[in-house]
Amino acid sequence: MDFNQLIYIAAATVIIYILAKIISVIAGRKHKFVKQPPKLPGRGYELIYSDQKQTEREDGVIYSTLLNCEKLDISGKPDYIFRHKKKGGVPVELKSGEIKERNEPHYGDLMQLAAYFAISEEYFGEKCAEGLIIYKDFMFRVKNTNRLRRKLKGVLNDMRDMLKTGEAEPAASFVACKNCICKGTVCEYCEEKPMNV
Repeated sequence: MDFNQLIYIAAATVIIYILAKIISVIAGRKHKFVKQPPKLPGRGYELIYSDQKQTEREDGVIYSTLLNCEKLDISGKPDYIFRHKKKGGVPVELKSGEIKERNEPHYGDLMQLAAYFAISEEYFGEKCAEGLIIYKDFMFRVKNTNRLRRKLKGVLNDMRDMLKTGEAEPAASFVACKNCICKGTVCEYCEEKPMNV
């Protein structure tokens, strides 16, 4: 083997290594959320569904109807669904609480919005590029990704298994439990324990 062949092999090895690192970072990357001041969509968005009490009703808007997704066997009533020319359906979920310093929505709220993506897409027949989770103090713009859909299917499978067997395996951890509404009430995993560092 001559010197030039060794250089090519070394360069190819380095390139393969760098590509493998990039792929592993992208595959393991957490979902990025855009945290913003809370507001409903405005100009450029058309209201097509509302589960909120309205004093005035608009023509062409569906009100307080239970929407179904037969593919996933789920139903729901999002607070709002808007339509945007480029983004398709935009489900909006309103929350009465605050998010404070957190940089991501609560996991249950995220899964609820993911369910509304699937429900909206099947019911209205158009893709949802994103949706909003609006808390009192902030809102999150959430992209409808393949990863989010896979997580939703996993959660639905876990829930159905639990309904069949009556058993569930909690995923307790400091991060998962620190802001849980069950902390200090009904959950056996709520006791403060020293963290192993």
